[in-house]
Amino acid sequence: MDISSAPTMSAAPASLPVNTALLPIELVDVLNNAYFLHMLATDPERVLPPGKSLLSALSRPNSSTNDGEPPSLHDRVEDIVHKAFWDEALQALSNPEPSVQLPRLKRLYEDLYEALVPLLPPTHPVLVMLSSPLSPTSAPLRSATTHLREVLACLRERCAPARDAYIDTLSHRLDDMPSNADTEKSAKAVVEAVRSLLKLAEAMKDDLSQFVLGTMGEKQLRAVVVAQAKQSERELVLKLWSPARTRELWQRWVEEPGPAPLHDSPAEHSLRRAWVARLIHALGSTSPVACIVPSAAHVSSPPAQHTPDSDPDAPAPNLLPPPLFFPSPTLLYLQNYLQALVIAASLRSLIPLPLPSSGTETDTETAAPPPVARIWALLRAEVDGAPGADSTKLVNLADELVRARRLAGAVDAAEEARVRAAVDRTLRPRDPVFVLLHARLLRALAARLARPVPVRDAPGHLHAGRARGVAEQRPRLVLGPGEAETEVEVAVEAPLVVKGFEDEVLIGAVGEALAKLRTCVEWTERAWADLMDERVVVGDAET
Repeated sequence: MDISSAPTMSAAPASLPVNTALLPIELVDVLNNAYFLHMLATDPERVLPPGKSLLSALSRPNSSTNDGEPPSLHDRVEDIVHKAFWDEALQALSNPEPSVQLPRLKRLYEDLYEALVPLLPPTHPVLVMLSSPLSPTSAPLRSATTHLREVLACLRERCAPARDAYIDTLSHRLDDMPSNADTEKSAKAVVEAVRSLLKLAEAMKDDLSQFVLGTMGEKQLRAVVVAQAKQSERELVLKLWSPARTRELWQRWVEEPGPAPLHDSPAEHSLRRAWVARLIHALGSTSPVACIVPSAAHVSSPPAQHTPDSDPDAPAPNLLPPPLFFPSPTLLYLQNYLQALVIAASLRSLIPLPLPSSGTETDTETAAPPPVARIWALLRAEVDGAPGADSTKLVNLADELVRARRLAGAVDAAEEARVRAAVDRTLRPRDPVFVLLHARLLRALAARLARPVPVRDAPGHLHAGRARGVAEQRPRLVLGPGEAETEVEVAVEAPLVVKGFEDEVLIGAVGEALAKLRTCVEWTERAWADLMDERVVVGDAET
């Protein structure tokens, strides 16, 4: 954002902050894979394509082929047998009598059922459908086409993304089949679809590294992802920094003196509140947070002088401890997000309130978004790295303030100049309004995060429900050692209304920041529970 007088927003990386020139490429690959697993566990919506399940992310297309090799005698015999099988199926389904079609369709459904059992949970609706008796009907092929579409939709959700195009082609073939097609054409379409589905099922089994993954539901898969992400995260951090160094840097960071406490801390929660307050203090700094991977030389003998790419242990403006290495990209994003929130609230203080409302109901429905919403849209696009957002300038924000003033009355050249000067002055980091709003937001977040959030029993649904201005609902997984199932709780986060951020748009934005921060805090406390207990040595605890 080209705002010279406003706090600098550093671009939040989409991957871990590692220097590929200083680290072996194998280590970089391992770190990126572990980070992908971390994102699957903490924020799957950011890494999963729309409509894809967790299973699709754990699948990899098997590219092994026998292209160029002549078919063996076994292959030729197998092809002959298969051709005879499908010819017989086509002949039976081409018979116009439903009494002939239904038994043959049932046998094909049984074959599909056996092929899909390793890929779906036992109670999946598709398996139930394929194993149930066929309903009497005068048009069995039409019903079969509908059933096959359901199977394709199910497999597309669970397959590796590389298989999507093939499944889409099969679906289009069924969709293009006219409803009044003759029996022979319909029979051929059904047989081809079943044959293709059986091949696809075999390919998807090859894609899975473990067959057991395919039989898991989303809850069980999420539990596996969370457990594996936590384990790989700890192992990598402790190998890079060593257990003793990890604890040393963590305690040094937590105890590092800062400004006045962000909140009052009861003694029984002092350790938890201390590290949370320290985190909020780091996010409130104008220096971007960072956690640098040490090289082999740094692990054994840290240099005395800090350089951003080479010395992670020397004093740095805003260096995070090793346990926050994997959450650090999200924390950098949140640091920018909070700065944008303070900018929006600062500009809101310059908007004349209340603004006149539209004269008619129709005008209200078609009116442009309110000024705060427009300002926040500009700032949010900058934080999210939306295309074209890097061209946002101070003049764009000032234009929104001038536009809001014009809604309240006429604005001459002198008034417009005063508004633009006020915008420039208000966005300076040392401006009293900016400092006050910044401090209020940090204190409110620290106080809320330092205490556990109330929970209630969750429905059988794992997607977070988010509504602007209302309570945030976010499923949380509680895993114990060796647990195959998960205990799912829904955190009910009450709206956080901070003085100066009372606008509905800003309340919703604060709620989103709070939800992401809560995820980072709870993830760190679960993955590094031994750091919260001084009686446990890091690396020896069972987590």
